[in-house]
Amino acid sequence: MKSTNAIGQLAALQQSRRIFLGRASKGLGALALASLLQPTLLRASGQAASKGSSGDRWTGVVNPLHFPARAKRVIWLTMAGGPSHLETFDPKPQLGKLHGEPMPESFTKGKQVAQLQGQKLVCFGPQ
Repeated sequence: MKSTNAIGQLAALQQSRRIFLGRASKGLGALALASLLQPTLLRASGQAASKGSSGDRWTGVVNPLHFPARAKRVIWLTMAGGPSHLETFDPKPQLGKLHGEPMPESFTKGKQVAQLQGQKLVCFGPQ
């Protein structure tokens, strides 16, 4: 019989992508909450911060950086069942041409599409 430690290690190796991303988002959320509740909690001590080039910021592993840092905030979205970035942000010139017209059957042929009863599907192009 395997020990509980070995079983835990085996389970950790078999986690799926969804579980990994869910746990990572919870960890990032916990860090954000901790920094909101006590802003000085995650900062370096005064002596370590004075070594850095930008005050109380951590210099990171790559020093000096290849490019100056521009990001001020991080937005982490975890949407179960939401549309992918390919469906939302990629340009779709064909939909722009068909904006407001009924959706061609060639777009939905062989696919299950949820729609309101008795209403035709309408194409919506970029706004």
